[in-house]
Amino acid sequence: MLDIWKVKRKEARILLTIPVTIEGLDKSNAPFREETVTDNVSKNGVCVILNQAVELGSVLTVKACQGKFKCNGEVRALWVDDNDRKKRIGLRFVEPTVNWVVS
Repeated sequence: MLDIWKVKRKEARILLTIPVTIEGLDKSNAPFREETVTDNVSKNGVCVILNQAVELGSVLTVKACQGKFKCNGEVRALWVDDNDRKKRIGLRFVEPTVNWVVS
């Protein structure tokens, strides 16, 4: 069976769970801040579990590594995982990363 995500991906994903804080505007344009964890990471992006409803294409701030990492990312994917039924978002960083867990 063809894994469409692997075909579309330009870089490897690393399964890594680290605490992150996500900030931005939700679907109703209200500001939010949610502490959550990553599902996987890559050099230029991250997949996080997120309860907040957000829009595809919106830009959110990702904070991690005890405040040493802060970067904006564009929401490129939204889905509910078939296994655990948790909502996930895929973010692609829109600026250079400093102190990220993958270099």
